[in-house]
Amino acid sequence: MVGGRKKDDLVDGVEHQRQLVQSALGAGVPVFGMLCFVDADWPLIGGDFTIRGIRVCWPRRLAKELLRAEPPCIDVHSLSHALAVSFPDA
Repeated sequence: MVGGRKKDDLVDGVEHQRQLVQSALGAGVPVFGMLCFVDADWPLIGGDFTIRGIRVCWPRRLAKELLRAEPPCIDVHSLSHALAVSFPDA
């Protein structure tokens, strides 16, 4: 719920984008979807959650999640090239 309205379309959109990136990078590269809300009213304890595999949180929680994630042994240049080819500039 966002602003009292059901917003399943946000989760659907993130999952669709995650699938596109996963297809571009291949199965060997983990790709996760996240929604990050700025200026939302979060409870003091807890509050972040996962829905259909998409993590929903606030900016500081997102930064914490990204920093604690174990980076896979990947060739960043190859990944950036694969993304550039799959998603050219508009």
